[in-house]
Amino acid sequence: MEDKKIRSSKMVVCVTGGAGYIASFLVKKLLEKGYTVHATLRNLEDKSKVGLLKSLPNAEGKLKLFQADIYRPEEFEQAIQGCEFVFHVATPYVHSDGFQYKNKVEAAVESVKNIGMACIKYGTVKRLIYTGTVLAASPLKDDGNGFKDLMDETCWTPLNVQFPFGDDFVRA
Repeated sequence: MEDKKIRSSKMVVCVTGGAGYIASFLVKKLLEKGYTVHATLRNLEDKSKVGLLKSLPNAEGKLKLFQADIYRPEEFEQAIQGCEFVFHVATPYVHSDGFQYKNKVEAAVESVKNIGMACIKYGTVKRLIYTGTVLAASPLKDDGNGFKDLMDETCWTPLNVQFPFGDDFVRA
């Protein structure tokens, strides 16, 4: 067990979208286990998100923040450089005309490609872990009326579900 602790204290990992709900919990757990964490945020000027991450136990000296946005994929490269593992948790949040991608799905797919290419470029990354999007699972009941009591493998979002925030995703 001690060898594992020594190994984790030397390992550098990257978590994209570091202040998100899942990512911030992951950052917390990684810091608790002694990893050095490179976390990306869309905006380093967002005091609440930066403050959340900097307040985590063991953040001082073990957490480095990087500004990176899926719509500017080259920004992830510096955060990935020198890491052994990359947890790609970031996802496009809003999408409107003027972005180089036609919709959020295209932006998400391109971000995975670009982050994967950065992992290859630096040659230190042993594993890229991609979580996908919150749109992949839903606790909605099959008939769309109400929510299930718990989430499991039956919670994959049906392809015909309508989202109130726009219909800019690709349908099969």
